[in-house]
Amino acid sequence: MNFADGLKFLSEGIREQTTVGAVWPSSPALCGKMAEPILRDRPDRPLRILEVGAGLGPVSEILLPQIRADDVYDIVELNPKFCAHLRDKFGHTPANVHELSILDFKADSYDRIVSGLPLANFPAAMVEEIYRTFFRLLHPDGFFVMFEYLVIRQALATVTLGPDRRRVRRILDIEKNLLPLQREQVDILANVPPARVRVRTRPADPEAFVL
Repeated sequence: MNFADGLKFLSEGIREQTTVGAVWPSSPALCGKMAEPILRDRPDRPLRILEVGAGLGPVSEILLPQIRADDVYDIVELNPKFCAHLRDKFGHTPANVHELSILDFKADSYDRIVSGLPLANFPAAMVEEIYRTFFRLLHPDGFFVMFEYLVIRQALATVTLGPDRRRVRRILDIEKNLLPLQREQVDILANVPPARVRVRTRPADPEAFVL
């Protein structure tokens, strides 16, 4: 990602603080680690891949040159300026860019989901709904890849007061409840701020799974 893209992300990060989770794009190290599980050990059939909250597309930029002609690659991004950028940047690729909330997205099941959504910024009820949407969209043997900034949520739970403190603590509880689904995690220190990538599977019974 070039410097001009970084400035564009900075502008949107300042203007849309609730939907853009940072003020500078994720580092190559973080994007690479998010992309790596998506095509690892792929089945001998076309893959259906969904990217949510793609921003300016640093993860897409890694994955799209590696997908096969019969794979499906859908991008769901709410920010209209980011969507315009993604369509311009990846118009020559198989990527399909959808400008809407993931909560309003209707599609068949996916094998892989990779998400850059800033869940720490959202209401706790929305975080739960997003995870349940991922469960609904995933194939039974599929998985999803996300990241979070190290220490940020715990720090927010300590320093914030009132309803926002309860919101952050509820999000931390949701993340704790997701631990049985986790199959791997890795910390990326070469990012500002340092981040943790998590890979999680779909629960065997999504309707009964407690978040």
